[in-house]
Amino acid sequence: MNSVDNNWNGSPVILDVNQAVSMPQTSNGTMVFGYFNQATQNNSGNLAVTSGGGAPTTLVVPANTLQPSIWMNNWQANNLNVTNISPNSNTPIWIAAFGPGVPGQYPLSLSANGKPVALISAQSAQGNALPQYMQLVMTCNAATLAIFAIIGGSGDNNGYVISVNAAYNSGPGTGVSPPAGYYATTTGNSYAFSFNWGSSLVYVVNMSPGTTSGANVLMRSL
Repeated sequence: MNSVDNNWNGSPVILDVNQAVSMPQTSNGTMVFGYFNQATQNNSGNLAVTSGGGAPTTLVVPANTLQPSIWMNNWQANNLNVTNISPNSNTPIWIAAFGPGVPGQYPLSLSANGKPVALISAQSAQGNALPQYMQLVMTCNAATLAIFAIIGGSGDNNGYVISVNAAYNSGPGTGVSPPAGYYATTTGNSYAFSFNWGSSLVYVVNMSPGTTSGANVLMRSL
């Protein structure tokens, strides 16, 4: 295997077949791993993911999907290695991994004052919520798909992935199940996510696979 980055910090990268990246240390908390088949033909792909000396996990990377597949996990501060093991040589795969505390990632400041923070692709923001009901409002004013991952609150997999300007509406209140790993999708350009996590850290990242403009997030009290 050909390692293209032995000090990967989770930033988006496209792996050709037999290429790999290695993150020396993950965070000790939930991370959101995204993967997206870039093949122009109907080539299903595969990724091998290893961490901490454990057995490989093989991920199927379907062709011709509308947005990335999502895997949320806590690798407990171990390393993380990802290899494109697709059987067809013409199967490049986009990958990215985000979470609070990942070495080499530098979130912007997110406050509870209701002021929007602009997020380009692969940019994150974090800040402390107030001990009451709050909202995160995620918006993308450009007519392009934008994917936001939220991490906060308690639990082993305390992540929520939401896409705006998506192909269809899904998630709570719609009667339609979202894609695997997603909390909700909307055809609109904005989504309001309500929560009450006490005075805890809230992390948001724009993990869109393509360039997005006009994407922002704001945190406000209710």
